[in-house]
Amino acid sequence: MRYLAININYRLDQDWYCRLNTIMDCHQYFNSLGPEHGPSVAIYDTEIDQYLWLQESYREDDPRLNSIIMNAKNARKVRA
Repeated sequence: MRYLAININYRLDQDWYCRLNTIMDCHQYFNSLGPEHGPSVAIYDTEIDQYLWLQESYREDDPRLNSIIMNAKNARKVRA
């Protein structure tokens, strides 16, 4: 699965990502979330290591987003 749909809940200090096959799957995932999951923040392409969509209030070098992406990549390596 190539894409990461990322959301962050600052109130609960929790980060979520969902690994999905298509960009459309990411949008459907975001649409299915309730408010307890926090706002949609980014769609990240793990094959080209680039954001395809990033909420305007974030920067590509955001430390929290970088940490989420690194954790997702490391989790994939461990399972491989």
